[in-house]
Amino acid sequence: METINGEWIMQGCSSNDPDCLHSVEDCLSLIHRTGFLPLFANSVPGFSVEEHVRAAHWWCDDAAKDPWIWRMILAEDENIAYGKFFNRAAGFISKDFFPVFANYRRNGYDFDALFEDGFASYRAKKIMDVFEMDDDSVGKEIMSYEVKHLAGFGKRDDGEAGERGFEGIVTDLQMQNYLIMSRFAQKKNKKGESYGWHIAALETPETKWGREFVTSAYKEDPKESWRRIEARLKENFPDAEEACIKKVLGIRYPGETVRLPEPKKEKTRLPKEWIIPSNPKYYDIIHAFDHTDTIDWKQGSGIRQGDTVFLYVGAPVSAVLYQCEVTETNIPYQYQDKNLKITALMKIRLQRRYAPDQFTFHVLKKDYEIYAVRGPRGVPDSLSEALKR
Repeated sequence: METINGEWIMQGCSSNDPDCLHSVEDCLSLIHRTGFLPLFANSVPGFSVEEHVRAAHWWCDDAAKDPWIWRMILAEDENIAYGKFFNRAAGFISKDFFPVFANYRRNGYDFDALFEDGFASYRAKKIMDVFEMDDDSVGKEIMSYEVKHLAGFGKRDDGEAGERGFEGIVTDLQMQNYLIMSRFAQKKNKKGESYGWHIAALETPETKWGREFVTSAYKEDPKESWRRIEARLKENFPDAEEACIKKVLGIRYPGETVRLPEPKKEKTRLPKEWIIPSNPKYYDIIHAFDHTDTIDWKQGSGIRQGDTVFLYVGAPVSAVLYQCEVTETNIPYQYQDKNLKITALMKIRLQRRYAPDQFTFHVLKKDYEIYAVRGPRGVPDSLSEALKR
């Protein structure tokens, strides 16, 4: 796609071209054959839907011919992810190849770990928190305009200006494969009548396919995932140049997916209180304090010596069980598997136990408006008072 005199000019092919796509089924077959495919033309010749359909069929409103409608159909396909995956432009990734992309684009990080280690912005976290993941990192789909409102972007209900940059941050989260577009729908007026453009609903790929599948390539080095992506593209487009491949895939060189921030000097502050998650599937937190009052724990971003942490235990418990004091931080430690990445530890000392039916997830959600505990988060004053009573 290019512009001439301010008008969009679509590239395309003849209907007699043997590679021409005549239906959404043809498009689906091409995506599965290539593994991933941009919607629009780019720096790799032939590597797009645009170049394999008739230019006149775009925006013709005929579902049998229009690739713009096909993208809405394919977004709901159980074996396809649709989103802004290719140099911040739209395209498709097949289910079979998605874990490879996710491992490379995320650099082996789940989003909460990315945020904990200081590599994601607080505005990105506000967006991700809207999806209210459960203990298996499965959430829900939400219309993009609802996400914008719930995350506090744009004009707020009180008339004040909220956070800025929503569209750019959502695009970044798609590029990192933390979000995908799940379907398209029009807004409805008070009479229930549809109007306006079709707008995307967003969800996590974990919601579509489950965390175990999406993270199934975490066991390999992200550099190896990049090599597999490059090899697959060259297999289908052998003349593609390396610089063009990097450009269209919108990624940095292997190992540079996440840019380390400059070290910051810590400011003096009063001790804080945190809720931090623990998953009994991966660590026996239920019996961790049976024979000791002090254990090592994954260092959370922002947590310092003297802070208080309340350990929330995931399903099947789904409740806060312990109050602990942080006695030491920044203990060097390196560990990574498909479920966990640790770069530093902290020591926490038990101060109080809670009954499993006291501060359940239901109570946290209903009484204290805590809808997710996926990473270290602050404790509301009302909950702090209740926990200390």
